[in-house]
Amino acid sequence: MWKFILIGDMVAMGFMIVLTMWMLMRQSKESQDYCMNIPLLDEEVTGEKHE
Repeated sequence: MWKFILIGDMVAMGFMIVLTMWMLMRQSKESQDYCMNIPLLDEEVTGEKHE
C-alpha cells in the first residue's frame, strides 16, 4: 500500500513540475514579469497596504 501512495505522489509531483515548466516556456518574458508582480502592484490598485 505504501508503494502505491509513493508512486502516486511521484506522478502528481512530476505532473506539476512538467506543467510549470511548460507554462514558463510558453509565456513571453513580459507576461511572466506581469504575473509575478501582481501581488506587488496590489496597493496601487486598491490603495490599501497589506502588512
